[in-house]
Amino acid sequence: MHRTIARQRGIAFLAAFAAMSVISPFEYAWSAMSGPLGALYGWSHERIALLFTLFVIFQSVGMLPGGLLRDRFGPRWTTVLAGIASGGGIWALTLGPSYAFVVTLWCIGSFFTGFVYNNAVTTGNKWFPDRRGLMTGLIAGAFSWGSLPFIFPIRAIPHGAPVGVFIGVLHLMALVIGGVSVLAGLALRDPPAGWQPPRRPAVARPSTHQYTLAEALGTWQMWALIVSFILISSAGLAGMSKMVAYSNSFRFTATAATAAAGGIALANGFGKLVLGGLADRLGPERVMIGSYILCGLLLFATVAAGEAGAGALFVVAAIGAIFFWAALFALFPIAVGHYFGEVSAGGTYGMLYAIAKGLGGVYGGILSTILIVEHGFPFAISVGGVMAILAGMVIVPLRFAPPRGPVAVGAVRARGTG
Repeated sequence: MHRTIARQRGIAFLAAFAAMSVISPFEYAWSAMSGPLGALYGWSHERIALLFTLFVIFQSVGMLPGGLLRDRFGPRWTTVLAGIASGGGIWALTLGPSYAFVVTLWCIGSFFTGFVYNNAVTTGNKWFPDRRGLMTGLIAGAFSWGSLPFIFPIRAIPHGAPVGVFIGVLHLMALVIGGVSVLAGLALRDPPAGWQPPRRPAVARPSTHQYTLAEALGTWQMWALIVSFILISSAGLAGMSKMVAYSNSFRFTATAATAAAGGIALANGFGKLVLGGLADRLGPERVMIGSYILCGLLLFATVAAGEAGAGALFVVAAIGAIFFWAALFALFPIAVGHYFGEVSAGGTYGMLYAIAKGLGGVYGGILSTILIVEHGFPFAISVGGVMAILAGMVIVPLRFAPPRGPVAVGAVRARGTG
């Protein structure tokens, strides 16, 4: 029996890792796809940028229904069907130049990537409550690393190559996304009802109660997580998306900008893995507080390094800031499972992600751009630093007052008459 469960856990992890990996091109290979795509159809920079913005919005919104369906029906068919639709989103990019037609199919595919993402990352909570941090960190990291096999074929297309070469790569990407998602979905399953892991976690849950989504939303701790998520995602989305342009504003060498971009991509994945694993030993609150405050301080360090003309220090600070920021995509699902349990983890994290990342993208995209235009890069990045530090401070009360579960009516009456 134990060997069977161990094998099922291993299969579930591999399937979740694979499913998460193949949807990563929507976000992390976009910089490689966007240039050829605009040149192919003659679309403006604004139209190309809008496609990415719509992905962020629709993927975030898709997290909630994806999680609710996973909690109720399991991950198998939701992953299979959502994966096929996700592949269709990439395939839609080959159907131009009708922008409205492409955007419609792209948004549908982006919406269903939220299903796949939630099904994958929630596997860490469902199957690995004893190693929640490490396994969730690995699965979340796949969303960064999985883009690499897609980026290289696009970057390898020679300048002046026939249009069909780029179209062919997009067709291949769509087939891989759909095909791998189908195989991963068929392999995914949830543990049996009432199943317990073979060992106790190093950091026990503060309550054994399995919260419903409504119960979780009724706690102030859930809203503290939402506020913290909005603040830290705002800070990091602004820093990650604009760090290369920020480097160029100081007229550092092209090598510094390239090193920052490459280092950020690696730090993005490894931050989730390292700090997610650390949460297993120290608890999610300590790691979240430390990570977000350090992210904020390092964002301030990029400003200081830029003003001083210290290119190497700028690169180190930028990579460090993203390392500590990126962990949020592992630490928040870990915190959801730790506080509210595994049974409704898909819907609870889906709600948290849908609200917080969507709102965080408002500062990371539009508002930070306005601040840069009006007040310059140092001011906008400094605002991000303040947000990151506040995100860590918001978590401090949870360290001392985590949700303890509903109190029985009889216990309340006993306290009231004592």
